[in-house]
Amino acid sequence: MRFSELHKHTCGQWSPDGRYLAAASMGRVLVRDAETLKLVQVFVCCEKVGRIEWSPDSQYILAETSKQGVVQVWCISDGDWSCRIDEGLAGVTRARWDPSSRHVLIMTEFHMYLAVWKLQQDATAAHIRHPKYDDRGVAFNHGDGRFLAVLRRSNCQDHVSVHNSEDNFSSEVFAFQIDGDCADMMWAHDDSSLLLWDRPARASRFLWYSLRGELLVQVKECKLLRSAYPSPSAQFLVAACFDGSLCLLSGTTRSIVSTFAHDLKSALAETGGADDVAVLREEPSNAETDATSGVDLGSRTCLLVGSVASPLGGEVPRLGSVHCTEHIGQPAGYFHIGCISLHVVTCRDFEWKLSPGDDPAALAERRLALADAGQRLHLCLCSGPP
Repeated sequence: MRFSELHKHTCGQWSPDGRYLAAASMGRVLVRDAETLKLVQVFVCCEKVGRIEWSPDSQYILAETSKQGVVQVWCISDGDWSCRIDEGLAGVTRARWDPSSRHVLIMTEFHMYLAVWKLQQDATAAHIRHPKYDDRGVAFNHGDGRFLAVLRRSNCQDHVSVHNSEDNFSSEVFAFQIDGDCADMMWAHDDSSLLLWDRPARASRFLWYSLRGELLVQVKECKLLRSAYPSPSAQFLVAACFDGSLCLLSGTTRSIVSTFAHDLKSALAETGGADDVAVLREEPSNAETDATSGVDLGSRTCLLVGSVASPLGGEVPRLGSVHCTEHIGQPAGYFHIGCISLHVVTCRDFEWKLSPGDDPAALAERRLALADAGQRLHLCLCSGPP
């Protein structure tokens, strides 16, 4: 493995097409070629850059300067084109793209409103009042991305409003009230309904609503909910509970299809024993006892990568066939591929990387990168069919 020279930048982010690498350096945004790392564009911002984000088509890049409440947008192919959006006293807490890469959504401070700006001369913004969250509660439909659903809260009550991009998001196509305190939402895989779920440590409910506000299905068999992670296809959703269990919900049948226990002994028992599970272990550097004490790992133990002490979470790869979890005091595990990874020190973060393309054959190479508190990066290759 070869390493480049050290670049002292922040907010590094690859373009969706993988051709460019963008990073911030104080008041500048530098775009480099992904292969050679040569500078392609340098954009100057009005203030120190707090966050950057690529457009889905990799043609534009935006930069947030929250201190001044300004968002600046540049075009990669045309260095002379630029756009500046100033929200004034309302400020900026988060800016994001729509699926068409031609609109910028800006969340203002104190959840005053969500502003939707079109990238054209003399455009006016559409304002959607009282969005509930800065970093979630906003979802575009999967088909053509024309419809925007926003989770809103006013007068201590949750609401959902659906807007159409064809009229610049200025009017509500549908709007209805939600009974509960929701954490997030998503469109169903066929865009026929919306799925919402409750905030952590509240009621453990998953609610399917029609676009007219009719409650279609309510699933509340999960234990006390801690977090939820939908698959990119929206056909499945993983619900992580405080007791360490995980419920796999189907978006098609709108029901729980399986439950997993995040426990090494349980995982081995459910799969028939250690001979059917590949266990990756990282040997501790001292005589400390790890989470596998008293567990016979069998002859298929090949590498120890220790015990995890970070909050429960989940990450679902793009095609949604495998998922990985981490849990306080328990090892990280991959379900459906018969593999368990045990770490000596805290696992801080992990992310899936699939082979290029959406062909199911690409699942033959699934890579998982795990970063631990010991400043080490573990790269795991998960081969074979799910």
